[in-house]
Amino acid sequence: MEIAAELAQRIVVSMKEIIHQELNFINIDGVIIASTDDARIGEQHAGAKKVIETKTDLIVKDDTHFEGTKRGINIPIFSDQHLLGVIGITGNKDEVVKYGKIIKTMTEILVKEAWLKDVSFKKRDNYRMLIEELLMIRPDLENIQTLSNLLGFDLNIPRLIVAGHIKNLSVGRNDKIENMMKLLETILLNDTQTIYNVDGPEITILFRESLPEPTLAYQLKKLIHQAEEQYDLHLHIGVGLSGETPAALRTSHEQARAALDWSILNSHNTIEYYSKLDLGMILANIPKNNSEEFVHKILRNLDWKELGEYTEILSVYGSNNGSIYKCADDLFIHKNTLQYKLNKLHKLTGYNPRELDSYTILSLAFKLHSILNRN
Repeated sequence: MEIAAELAQRIVVSMKEIIHQELNFINIDGVIIASTDDARIGEQHAGAKKVIETKTDLIVKDDTHFEGTKRGINIPIFSDQHLLGVIGITGNKDEVVKYGKIIKTMTEILVKEAWLKDVSFKKRDNYRMLIEELLMIRPDLENIQTLSNLLGFDLNIPRLIVAGHIKNLSVGRNDKIENMMKLLETILLNDTQTIYNVDGPEITILFRESLPEPTLAYQLKKLIHQAEEQYDLHLHIGVGLSGETPAALRTSHEQARAALDWSILNSHNTIEYYSKLDLGMILANIPKNNSEEFVHKILRNLDWKELGEYTEILSVYGSNNGSIYKCADDLFIHKNTLQYKLNKLHKLTGYNPRELDSYTILSLAFKLHSILNRN
């Protein structure tokens, strides 16, 4: 493991803020790659070379003892017993020796944290590339095999795809995405055959088909609960059917997206399974251009505010089987106000929500509108 100069520089600057002494970080070739004294970067450090040979601390009493070395203490830095370099603290012996142990410990901790973060980001990127490759119309099988070997991902077992959507991502977008990735890493840590990716508001997870349904349900519910509890992230999730080949996985992804759309429409269900869909199976699979034409034809006279308002009214009205009293009660409005709004909707669209046929058309139009505008 080689320490990048940028990381080494961050370390020495951070350490100086604690001990108020000049510090250098020297690589295993004996070259100063980071320093709180910019003029020393790039210089050879003979004292550090001695430390690299002996793997023990070196106290330098004066500036002439070793070439390119000032008085102070030089300490070897390890990671898992592997020598990474040397950190040097410049100053009088009595002043700097007392800092040696704490600086060594803190430096090794910072290096370890940076390494783990780098490994995590590389793993995330490999997950992303493998998922994207598997879902391509013309996947590169060689790339898929290479990435699978790298991740220890078994291509010979059936899987199902879960599609998730993060609501209200506009504020603090990057932090929220990072929090979502951390949560996925924590919840799915113990399953090496589960991979995932977060792309903006969209989440994609590939689970093993053999994962028991109660376990899958538990993990998804835990994900939704902790996302809201810890980070105020509100999720909807759709689950597709299982598949093994890239073509079958693409189908599973489409199914998961259809179930996700239905979950968003039926906000009381944060998780929807494609296998359990009824009307949602049809609506979510209508071609986009057909949906747009239908929605425009029925709802073209409503502005954005009215579209939002009537989406809620029609949903509550339907769930109460057309009862004015129950619907008004759920909406916290007077029944006369509700009747006025229903009459207005009739006037704007030409469809009377109190008539079964017209209600069905209006309900479908609002549901399709929600699907089209779910982002």
